Amino acid sequence: MKKNHSKILISILIFLGEMNMAGCASLKIGTDEKARGLENTRKLGVEINGALNGMFITSTNENNPVLLFISGGPGVPEVWLNEVYANQYPNKLAEHFTVCYWDYIGEGISYNKKIKAAEITLERLTVDAITVAKYLKEKYGKEKVYLMAHSSGSNLGLHLAQTDSEDFCCYFGMGQIYGDDKARLEAAYVFLKEEFEKTGNKKGLKKLNKLSSSSNIGRDMEQVLLMAGCATTREMRSDAKDIFLKQMSAKCYTSQEKINYWQGKKLLSKSAYRKYNTEQDADKAALIPVYFFSGYYDYTTPITLSQKLLEKLEGPEKKFYTFYNSAHSPLWEENELVIEAMLEHVR
Repeated sequence: MKKNHSKILISILIFLGEMNMAGCASLKIGTDEKARGLENTRKLGVEINGALNGMFITSTNENNPVLLFISGGPGVPEVWLNEVYANQYPNKLAEHFTVCYWDYIGEGISYNKKIKAAEITLERLTVDAITVAKYLKEKYGKEKVYLMAHSSGSNLGLHLAQTDSEDFCCYFGMGQIYGDDKARLEAAYVFLKEEFEKTGNKKGLKKLNKLSSSSNIGRDMEQVLLMAGCATTREMRSDAKDIFLKQMSAKCYTSQEKINYWQGKKLLSKSAYRKYNTEQDADKAALIPVYFFSGYYDYTTPITLSQKLLEKLEGPEKKFYTFYNSAHSPLWEENELVIEAMLEHVR
């Protein structure tokens, strides 16, 4: 069955590559154009430390504070959610910030088949992120920019908060990652068990109890989280239907870029950066204020582990926000409340 699913997905990719419905071109350095499918958004190709870095910059007022957004995955940029889920999960962040959704080297519209996984290290991404921050500061005439990262992107986000106080005002960590797959399972087990028992979901309970003996906890746990409404959002139940096919429908990417997107995810899964975990630097103090945003139902990056990390972390200011109707993506699930929390810290 799994082989059949793989064949179907490969066939879809090949079909889209031949369609040319949205154009076959990939982003190039120097590109600056209106993004298809996204309001108030430009699509840029910028040279950062010798390599193409793609960006979607969205804003209703470019005088607003600038926010650098680092997506999760790794290798799963999230700007397309603003397009294909505009009705279900409207994101009004661009009314308050000039938001740069940055695709770092190897991912999304920054993908290039010549890039090797070994090149994508925490050190490389740190230097690139700081260079992007300086680029945004100069472009918009700001002294500093705000920083937000989601899920696995929060590994880099927190590292930047611990490294650079010159370019960033503060750090918003959404679904802040902490701990390995085994720690995630231990943190999630009791909560998920109660959820399945409450709803009478015997299939989910059976799958949950098999996880401890799984050879790939991360992959198998994703299925359990989807069944419990504790994955990307409370409503999503299928990564194939709600992530893969939805991303493939996005107009903000050309057909070639849609293929590149998933090739980039595969590349990042083998990268040196993929092996880094904030646990390695949890004793290192943050240099800027740090604010964590977690959904009450988030067990992709368990809320209890994020809380544990923030308790341990030292810094000039810190605060934890819980969003009670969200799973892993409060920015989309409870957009107005997240923005309200962010604006408390805008100076």
